[in-house]
Amino acid sequence: MTFTILFTLLAAVGPASANDVVPVYLSKAAGISSLSEATSALARALPDTWEVKVNDGKKRQVKTCRDFLDVIHLRFELDNPVDWPVWWQQGALCFALSALEKAKPASRSYLGWFRISKQGIGKLPPGLAMLDSPDDEDEAAAAAKACRGWRQFDPSLSVRAKGSDEASLRSDGWTGRLVLYARADIDGDGLEDLLLRRDAHATGGSAAESQVFVVTQLSASGCAKVVRSMGAPDTRDLP
Repeated sequence: MTFTILFTLLAAVGPASANDVVPVYLSKAAGISSLSEATSALARALPDTWEVKVNDGKKRQVKTCRDFLDVIHLRFELDNPVDWPVWWQQGALCFALSALEKAKPASRSYLGWFRISKQGIGKLPPGLAMLDSPDDEDEAAAAAKACRGWRQFDPSLSVRAKGSDEASLRSDGWTGRLVLYARADIDGDGLEDLLLRRDAHATGGSAAESQVFVVTQLSASGCAKVVRSMGAPDTRDLP
């Protein structure tokens, strides 16, 4: 597949002018070459065919991203609990494609500073970290509110770029990776957003998670923040 990358380097801090359209950027990891392909891509087969038991006791086969998105809002079980990490790993792209269905070119950007690099990832919101407990989540939320970046929140964070769209991550207690799926207006406010995937695995344990985040910045003097997260860890606590 030939991927057309519609991406122009932005100024380091300032927004695009009022009459400009910020080009959409889609990485190879997104699996599509234009936003118009997102809907049809949701019908592609997942790497594995899954059978889940939903809350009415019936079994449903999950073969595509459409199937996956249809069941995640229900109470359901996998045949083997050890498969949860793989389930969410395969579903991460489904969340991304679903978000890209309604995406469009942005008219303004305050994210021109972001690159897959130690500096760029360090400035992302601390909520992208693997947070093991409610206390960790509260601390990350407080740090984000204070405009502290991920690296300030977690000085142990180590980043190694593996090209322009992916980086390996290492921190105290976990390792993982960050993938840039897209840059576009994803939430419909006219501003450029980042669509990012973060996979994480606990060091010396079995906990693992794959999540997709929409990150934006509302002004030149503001800081990046998470406006939406999708996905779940390998265990669930549904009501």
